[in-house]
Amino acid sequence: MKHLLFTLWLCSTIICISSPAKSQNNPTSKKNDSLKSLLSSYQDSLAFYKLGDKMLRETKLKLEDKLWATENQLDSVQKLLNNARYRERRYRTEAARLKNLLEGFESKVDSLQKAYDEIAVSSGATLAEYRKQIEQLTTERNNLANKVQHSSKQSVKPAKENGMALFAVNIQATSGKIYQGRFKTITRALLADRIRVIFTLTRAPSSNEKIVIKLFDSSNQEIALINDYQNKSGSLTATQQLIIKPAIDAPQKFSRGNYSIRLFLSNTKQGIQNQPIGIGEFSLH
Repeated sequence: MKHLLFTLWLCSTIICISSPAKSQNNPTSKKNDSLKSLLSSYQDSLAFYKLGDKMLRETKLKLEDKLWATENQLDSVQKLLNNARYRERRYRTEAARLKNLLEGFESKVDSLQKAYDEIAVSSGATLAEYRKQIEQLTTERNNLANKVQHSSKQSVKPAKENGMALFAVNIQATSGKIYQGRFKTITRALLADRIRVIFTLTRAPSSNEKIVIKLFDSSNQEIALINDYQNKSGSLTATQQLIIKPAIDAPQKFSRGNYSIRLFLSNTKQGIQNQPIGIGEFSLH
């Protein structure tokens, strides 16, 4: 570009020199006019050269800016590509780990299902049938206890120990916790830490009788309590209420699932040990 501008300037200078000057009688005046014309031509060429040089500089700066922006974009794309590859490797590793866990769980489930099927075949009944039978027996027992309670209300004299069976009826089991000195009902396993039990005895226990409350989970495993319910005597139809708490050191006392509260009677005089006299259920989620 610089060579082109210089060539244009040189040609314009030659043309100016070779062009005929105006006729003048004084040779000195002709010489001055030629010099002025040459100087003017040189100044025009110099201005043209400066303009071209300015345009070249501006073009160079624009190209450098575009090159810098392109390099930054390439760096950004490379970083994104590296991050994507890293995440892909991490996800593949996690997917493989989860797959191994799933296969292990499936194997355990298959083993448990096989053991369950063997137990069901050998016993001739399924756990669902056992549960149904227990519920039927519990219903029949509660109905009988209600009849006994109704009959006891018709009697003027209190029933003696051998004259009426001792049962717990109208059992209500509610999960919760103590809040500001009062029991608050809570059904979330994460927050509940104790159970309020309300029931009615068909008669007051005698000195030879002992009532114990026990807590069981959905797998029929007993959960130890801090204070067992024993010898809470009351009137013939008085409603009993107490709060029990699992003997578990962990902050979370319960897990999700179904639970049952069962009352048992022991009579040292009659040789009765842990005879079921009532059951109540509650659920946590």
